[in-house]
Amino acid sequence: MAAARRRPARLLARALAPAAAILIAVPGCSPAVPEPDPLYAGASATPGSRTTVSAAASTSPDGAASPDGAASPGGAAELPDLVHRGDAATGLGLPWSVVVLDDGSLLVSDRETGEIERIGDGTTGVVGRIPDAASASGEGGLLGLAVSRTGPGAGGTDAVYAYYTSAEDNRVVRLPWADGQLGMPEPVLTGIPKAEIHNGGRIAVGPDGHLYVGTGDAGVRDRAQDPADLGGKILRITADGGIPGDNPTPGSPVYSLGHRNVQGLAWDSAGRLWASEFGPEVDDELNLVVPGGNYGWPDVTGAPGDPRYTDAQVVWPSTAASSPSGMAIVDDVAYIGGLRGRRLWQVPLAGGTAGEPAGHFDGHFGRLRDVAAGPGGVLLVATNESGGARILRIARDSG
Repeated sequence: MAAARRRPARLLARALAPAAAILIAVPGCSPAVPEPDPLYAGASATPGSRTTVSAAASTSPDGAASPDGAASPGGAAELPDLVHRGDAATGLGLPWSVVVLDDGSLLVSDRETGEIERIGDGTTGVVGRIPDAASASGEGGLLGLAVSRTGPGAGGTDAVYAYYTSAEDNRVVRLPWADGQLGMPEPVLTGIPKAEIHNGGRIAVGPDGHLYVGTGDAGVRDRAQDPADLGGKILRITADGGIPGDNPTPGSPVYSLGHRNVQGLAWDSAGRLWASEFGPEVDDELNLVVPGGNYGWPDVTGAPGDPRYTDAQVVWPSTAASSPSGMAIVDDVAYIGGLRGRRLWQVPLAGGTAGEPAGHFDGHFGRLRDVAAGPGGVLLVATNESGGARILRIARDSG
């Protein structure tokens, strides 16, 4: 196996501290380098949902939604503007996941090299590595990261969790943390199906302290409806890989099923779980996830009103305009990175119902892979431009 490539990040001075606003004036953007994501042709799809995005909202250079991004009551018109206030890091390789530690520093996974980099305190450097992940191809590699709510560096936890593609499967591992470095990975959950496409990969620690794992169908549609298969699911396990006693099916890690390729997981202020998901050539989704819910793939996509399945809350009819990836929820507003859509989506969430999405920074930063909530509610957004990726600092300006 070839040695993992090293791409040192360039940390900008005091990047994680408050800075003067840097408004975008049509900045240059390096060409997008699309990852392989073949789409299923002829998939069953019925447009329509509580909110269907009929046209992508354009944005002004400073990131505020332009008037043609119409909003429903309680929707985009009442949301704070978003302003780019510099970068937390530049010169990254291909970041997939960003997590914020209690001391304000970041951990960032590199999908291709299998490295975990820490950014903050005026320094940057690799603190852990999963060699297996560097040999993955297609959409595999080192994907999601998660820590408990009190992260390394703040003395509140002794481990980081990672989701990655090994030679045999997709799996979740625990990396012990000591003296500012991560140790060797210890398996927590194995046997998640892998393929060149649809590996899922998002993991997050929920308000209940359990670990939630978003998986993909790994290119085999029927997996999503098979309750005995780990593909096409949201899984819920304990921190050591056990099965919580209150899971929907006793003895099973399956929390919800009928998913195609889960990309984002986050909770609102009432503890409700939301998930973003890639559709086929149509119908990307934002779902409110309920225990035991079936979200329809591959039988349906979007929100067709089929009583057998749970409808999506938001449907983007065209994946070319959306491809919703990583997500953070701040003050009951979801912020979702768009890969093919190359924009940051802002979706109000009120009482378990999603409002009208607004798109920001259309094309200014290229593909957006992940979003994390930083200190003071600043959004940290990972771009997806191979060899020149960065972590954007996006302020929420309420005027």
